[in-house]
Amino acid sequence: MRAQLDELLNARDQMEHLLRVIVGLAADLDLDATLRRIVKAAMELTGAEYGALGVQGADGQLASFLHSGIDDATAATIGRLPVGKGVLGVLLEHPEPLRLGDLAAHPAAAGFPEHHPPMQAFLGVPITIRQKSFGSLYLTQPRGRPEFNESDEVVARALAAAAAVAIDNARLFEQARSVAKWLDASREIMTALSSDANPVQQPLRLIAERACELTRAEQGIVLVPSEPDLPAAQVRTLLVSTAVGSMAEDVVGQEVPVDGSTTGGVFRSRTPLITESFRHPIQAFTDVGQRPAIVMPLCDQQSMLGVLAVARNKDDSPFDASHLALMRDFADHAVVALRLSESREQAREMSLIADRERIAHDLHDHVIQRLFAAGMDLQGTIARSHSTDINNRLNHTVDDLQSTINEIRTTIFALQSPTAIAGGFRQRIQNVVAELTGNRDIETSVHLSGPLIVVGQDVAEQAIAVIAEGVSNAVRHSGAEHLTVGITVADELTVDIADDGCGIEPTNQRRSGLANFERRAASVSGTCSIDSHPGGGTRIRWVAPLATR
Repeated sequence: MRAQLDELLNARDQMEHLLRVIVGLAADLDLDATLRRIVKAAMELTGAEYGALGVQGADGQLASFLHSGIDDATAATIGRLPVGKGVLGVLLEHPEPLRLGDLAAHPAAAGFPEHHPPMQAFLGVPITIRQKSFGSLYLTQPRGRPEFNESDEVVARALAAAAAVAIDNARLFEQARSVAKWLDASREIMTALSSDANPVQQPLRLIAERACELTRAEQGIVLVPSEPDLPAAQVRTLLVSTAVGSMAEDVVGQEVPVDGSTTGGVFRSRTPLITESFRHPIQAFTDVGQRPAIVMPLCDQQSMLGVLAVARNKDDSPFDASHLALMRDFADHAVVALRLSESREQAREMSLIADRERIAHDLHDHVIQRLFAAGMDLQGTIARSHSTDINNRLNHTVDDLQSTINEIRTTIFALQSPTAIAGGFRQRIQNVVAELTGNRDIETSVHLSGPLIVVGQDVAEQAIAVIAEGVSNAVRHSGAEHLTVGITVADELTVDIADDGCGIEPTNQRRSGLANFERRAASVSGTCSIDSHPGGGTRIRWVAPLATR
């Protein structure tokens, strides 16, 4: 009689404790904190020494496993967390409560890994949310008893039911908070790209940074077509335009084939992808088959701007459909922002073109004509003058007027030049060299000679890319103390990039990257030669004919 009374009192105490736990669960909307509170409460209610909560993934196995009772040092020696094999997997396949006196006696028992503490008595209950399995609650080793009793099972089942409601609320709150963060990031990008007061210099990098932050990714990259003027169907390679995370600096400029690569497949299909395996990975950036990743096209109805990819650490949880949906909306907003920024820039350029055209016409129709008329009057005066000294002075003045007319005509030509409108070929060269060599321990000199304004837009774009890649290679890999960049315009454009660094070994894989220079030269009917010896520095000579604008 006494034992029955004690059992009833214990059951009453359990129920009172359970009610307090349920009330406490409803007060917390943080999902991770809620899961930990559930495990701790289950251990207290049943007297279990060890407890865990496994969250089921899309593949039916455990996507995450939160445990309590085993200290960090012991957990580290045990190694990898369970994925849902053995007895743990029984509840995943058959979501029904399971109570055992001895784990090892169950037919599905697979044993414990080395250093794992001994466990015999077991109680497992499923957690079901909206008729779908969320995971399972696992308890072992009740203190002071050989096994769990029926009262423990009833309490655990009741806790699992209450936990389902608390988890569902926490997940909904987490989703709402996550959506708000993505919307804030989209708004930030839209504001940054459309702001006149604070224009963004690297919009693609801003997009990659925000995507990494929001997905808790370790790395992020944006790839763009290597030949942006071609239709998407004709693009053969993608270029890493910007990167965020470890090794980011080393991967910018790498090329990835469209055919046979994961990012290329997304570029071709315009279809987002969740993957754990990159085909043709970005060298030194992603590992084949070891990184949960999302690959997202950056496109609108008219064209493909590129591909955005984010990758988590190989030990992190994989991405799911909710991440994909949020990132798709983010990418759509980013593309709209880029298009708006592009339209605003085009509008500015058109306004600048109109102003330059007006100034050019005014110079031609008013200034040059009046100077020319003044020169004609002076020549008439010379014909009527009989003073040698006066005639010499007047001839010198006429020469000065002709020189001034020539300078004004050169200015008119520059005002009407697309290259000048885009910021000037000369200025772009100086900017790209300064950007790549700034804060670097390398002495750099730039020599410019000849009329750079006569360089056509296509040749100028290829030359800028060659200069950027050549200077970047020298700064990052050569160990050089001196770097010289020479640009000469005569009958053709010549780019010379020379350093006194370590040179390139014939077997070095970086030599294959130098093929980019030759390809760019061939695209404008030019030539390229590379002279490099181990320990003897490197010299790149890139020559292109002057294309007609």
